Amino acid sequence: MKLALYIGTREPWYIGLGNLLVRLRLRSPISHCELVFEPDDDVRDLMPDGSADAAKTGALWCASSGATDPIPAWSKRRAGKAGGVRMKRINLGADKWELIDLPWADARAAAQWFRQHEGALYDWQGIFGFIAWPVPNKASRWSCHEACAAALGLAEPHRFDPASLAAAARWRLT
Repeated sequence: MKLALYIGTREPWYIGLGNLLVRLRLRSPISHCELVFEPDDDVRDLMPDGSADAAKTGALWCASSGATDPIPAWSKRRAGKAGGVRMKRINLGADKWELIDLPWADARAAAQWFRQHEGALYDWQGIFGFIAWPVPNKASRWSCHEACAAALGLAEPHRFDPASLAAAARWRLT
């Protein structure tokens, strides 16, 4: 399993503006994160289509919480609605994504966390609070970094942002 960090800068203006605000606040090129499941992670039965293989499309199964992504039809709740915890295939081009290996992580437990929370609402209150002012955390809503940290089993996932999650993942490698 890997942690994918979004460092791309070419998006539609409404997405790009949000990413820019996150980057400025963090003083980091990272604005979003995903957990990436690879074919050898032994999580095939937990993937929505029963496959972790990317051979045909080059896209790997990724899991996170996105503000604008539609919740897939196979989700138990909120299918078709925008924003929230989801799993989807993504082509992770080197020009837009930095990847960190997570040999210490339990891919199976992370995939199970995402399947159990799929469709949970996006944490708009938390993301705006993280950018602008301190706002109490809502335990039932998830931003990308909170979802990834929780799925990895890290304590107090609401205390992470994309850059600090990347730093924690790199630290675990040393």
